[in-house]
Formats: sequence, C-alpha cells, structure tokens
Amino acid sequence: MARLGGKDRGITRRKSREGWWVRLYQNGRERWFKCDTKSQAKVLYGRLKADIREGKYFPEKFAQSKDITLRAWIRRYLEGSTNKSASNDRRYGRFWSLLLGKRLLSAITTEDLRRVQAKMKAREDKAPATINRYFAFIRHVVETAVKDGRIARNPVREIQFFPEATRTRFLTETEITALLKVMAPAHWRLVAFAIETGLRQAEQFKLRWDQVSLETSTLTIPLPKGGKTR
Repeated sequence: MARLGGKDRGITRRKSREGWWVRLYQNGRERWFKCDTKSQAKVLYGRLKADIREGKYFPEKFAQSKDITLRAWIRRYLEGSTNKSASNDRRYGRFWSLLLGKRLLSAITTEDLRRVQAKMKAREDKAPATINRYFAFIRHVVETAVKDGRIARNPVREIQFFPEATRTRFLTETEITALLKVMAPAHWRLVAFAIETGLRQAEQFKLRWDQVSLETSTLTIPLPKGGKTR
C-alpha cells in the first residue's frame, strides 16, 4: 500500500470523531468512510482504490454502507427471514458472526472467504456438502446487501463450491439387523418407519394426521425439499 511520510495514505484518525477513517478522492470530490479499526480501514482503502481502477466504484452505495458490519447485517437478515430452515440459518449466522462479524461488509474480500473455505476443508470435521451450505447462506445474505445498495458487489459470488456426491445409499439387511439388536423397541419403530418410507427427518417428525390416510395406507408430503408433492 502506498505510504506518505511513514503513514498509510488515505487512512487517518479524525480528532472530532471516533474510529479510523478512509479518505478518498474521486473526480475531484473528497469522501470519508468510517471503520472500527485500522486494519478494517486498510482493507477498505485497498478495495475502494481497486474498484476505482476497475471502474466499479459507486460512491452513493458506499456512502450507505458505512458502519454496517457483517454481524449487524446477518442479525437484520435473520430478523426478517421467512426461511423454513430457520434453525440452520441461525447456526450458520452464529458461525459467520463469530468468524468475520466485526468486519465491515465492504471490507470482506473473496480471498478472505477462500481462506475460510480451505481451513474448513482441512479440519475434516465437515463434509464438502456441509461447507457448501455455510457458503450458500453467506452468499445469499451478502447478496441481499448488494440489492439493498449497501455494497457494490458480492465477494462470495467468486467462491467455487465443492462437488457433492449424488449417490443414494441404502442400508443392507446386515446393517438393519445390527441396528435392530442395539436399539430400544420404541426407538426402533421410528427408525423402521423412516427406512420403509424414505422420509427425511424433518418430514417424519412434522407429519400431521391430515397428511395420513389409514383407509388407503398412504401419506402425502406437500411441497417437500424437492419441490413436488410426494
């Protein structure tokens, strides 16, 4: 980063206001952007300068984005979410809030996210499909910030998701017999029902009597995950 007199050019502290500030000149106009820390200011300054060079700088959008951290935006997103998988969204939200929550939305880069993705894969405690779900959540959250005019671009768009296996595996008779031997009868009935019907966990435990027909020995799952009534 360019430096002037031993200090980072464009980054300063203003005596009249708290926090660190980025000062930017574009087409002869001076603009200021507030950050919580000096490191945030450095990242934001680099992003703004890069956007100017690439012709992607939109001052009216960046002006709205000051003081908006990822944690604050995730909180706002969850408050207004009508997603059926709200519990999963809250879990993903806690993860990203703890990891990058203090960062300004405009200061988060694709490289930051690639490092997170690589660390999650290296730990081997989450399957590739699970990692994809975390990134699908943050991609959608940040995309809402773009649509709201808080930031100019979504850095998650450039993240490549991991390939996911699509093979369906069925339990063998030996595996079913082994399960039956170690499970209590009441628990086994739940497992047997799942094996025979192929229902997902949420579908099974949210069943209602109006979905069941004892006369025809059928049950109906309206608009499941696949999008078609079964």
